[in-house]
Amino acid sequence: MLAAMGNSAFAAEAPLHLNVNGTKLADQKPVIIDQSILVPIRTISQLPGFHVDWDNKSKTVSVTNGSTQDVLKLTVGKTKAVLGASTVTVSVPPRNIGSSVYVPLRFIAESLNAYAAWDAESRTAVVYPFPASEEYKSEDLAASRQAVLGLPKISLKDHLGFTPDVRTTTYYFPQNQSQKFFIQEGEYIRYFEVENGAAWQRWEGQAGAKKAGERDAVPNLVPAVKGEWGKRPAYSGAYVYFMHEWMAGEVRYGLLDETGEGTELGSKEGVFDQVIIFPIDGEKGMELR
Repeated sequence: MLAAMGNSAFAAEAPLHLNVNGTKLADQKPVIIDQSILVPIRTISQLPGFHVDWDNKSKTVSVTNGSTQDVLKLTVGKTKAVLGASTVTVSVPPRNIGSSVYVPLRFIAESLNAYAAWDAESRTAVVYPFPASEEYKSEDLAASRQAVLGLPKISLKDHLGFTPDVRTTTYYFPQNQSQKFFIQEGEYIRYFEVENGAAWQRWEGQAGAKKAGERDAVPNLVPAVKGEWGKRPAYSGAYVYFMHEWMAGEVRYGLLDETGEGTELGSKEGVFDQVIIFPIDGEKGMELR
């Protein structure tokens, strides 16, 4: 079960895993000390928009959130830290472990507008900065969807695989919604839900051959799977899609009705970097979870 990171969430077992802004960091092992998770200071520097300075003379680490300009200063072995102009208490201070300085992950996240969580099943600590804006909650569906696709994408399980030489990525949103979506690349399709300012992967499937008489694995979207993990999404209505042929620099978009029949509504060339989300005529306001 995923929970906001707190001291009671941890047990003194190994191994632990670390996910920073959607990337698994295998080379930066967290440790548990007095029921708190500590990570190397270089871990914090990998949070987008965060800047870390180290003063070797005073043994002080300064962490700045570039979005808010808040600065947190912690000193090795000291339980007093400085947040802006205030002095705050840290229960487990930074310390030297081997050749690295380790800092308390939850304390830094809570102090500097970042989110930290613990997944007991995978024994993974997750941390990422909250979005600088709430555009992903906009009532403008196109704007909301565009912002949603830019959020950190958090997966707590390993991917089933990757289709070689894929040059097209397709994004599917349930009609009138932006907080749930699928991403398909080749034979693999992944389902995400937005929660706490990030897109959390809830399911993944590898497309397979559908047998006569079988129901769709995901109604109207995925006929059959030969491998999967997570909970299959239960939505069974119409979808809007945005097909990004990024090698060719083209986006094509349209509708999939309740039978899975597709209707292309438009396209745009010269789109090489990230997909562009277009308004879909007839859609209503979004549904927020």
